[in-house]
Amino acid sequence: INDSLLQLKSLVFPTIRKEIARHPKLEKADILEMTVRHIQELQKPSSTGNDATNLSQFHAGFSECLSEVSRFL
Repeated sequence: INDSLLQLKSLVFPTIRKEIARHPKLEKADILEMTVRHIQELQKPSSTGNDATNLSQFHAGFSECLSEVSRFL
């Protein structure tokens, strides 16, 4: 669990630098709460861009994720 929390922290860290700066030593619950908030923000509908651009970005992100998982395995 601790390793997974560290991975979550490193994945979410770039988007939550301000919160990390205020609380340098984060509790496990803090990491989980910030991760949930980050995912909720990602799920909010975007008011910018069109569907084709969004779909293209989704596919690019998915491909990148797939490459990372393949590299990890």
